[in-house]
Amino acid sequence: MTSYYRRYLRGDREAVWAELRALGPVPDALVEDAAAVADETMIRVAQHVARIAAALPELGWVPADPLVPPHEPPDDDALIDTLTEKIGGLPLALDACLRRVGQVWFAGDCPVLDLTYHSEPAPRSLPPGPEFPDPLCLGNAYSLAYEWEQCEDPADFAFPIAPDELGKANLDGGDHSVALPSDHADPPLLGVAGKPGATLVEYLRDSVRWGGFAGWSLHPDLAPHALITLRADPDF
Repeated sequence: MTSYYRRYLRGDREAVWAELRALGPVPDALVEDAAAVADETMIRVAQHVARIAAALPELGWVPADPLVPPHEPPDDDALIDTLTEKIGGLPLALDACLRRVGQVWFAGDCPVLDLTYHSEPAPRSLPPGPEFPDPLCLGNAYSLAYEWEQCEDPADFAFPIAPDELGKANLDGGDHSVALPSDHADPPLLGVAGKPGATLVEYLRDSVRWGGFAGWSLHPDLAPHALITLRADPDF
């Protein structure tokens, strides 16, 4: 059988991920192969994130927090190894995301992208409406370590990898989260408005396809023209 990784490199990306998701728990014999797919996927995600992060200021984007950069690459493999052992296993896509992508924070204000955080007027509807572009935000290994330390019931732990659409607009909300531990390849990303069952890789595809703002995938006809400079067909 041709390896998943070789098929992925040949361009059979969506089918490979669909088959990996269909496995449920990844059998031991396939972990190395599936992990190589996840690693290559997140290398490509990181390239898109870096590209978008560099372009946002040129559009007048102002970060929600001036002390938080739009992208902070990872440097914490040892911590991830420790957390994997403590938690009891990370899904392959999340593990690779923590190792390859790092922290992302595209929340902020940008009139040409219809993006609000501190600016007025604040959104008055609820997600997944067009007032919620859902800027890409991803926590890193240090975020996971903090949340694990705060967890009172390890049997009911979900890593809040990002605020939800409300939180990204500076409103009271919840989280986008991943239930842990998990031995699956691509975990469901819980709490994404309008996309029940979407997995981490699927969500990241939507985000890159819409320039870092996955909310526009639900309202393509209303998407701001300025997104054209950020959008790309996901190659992962």
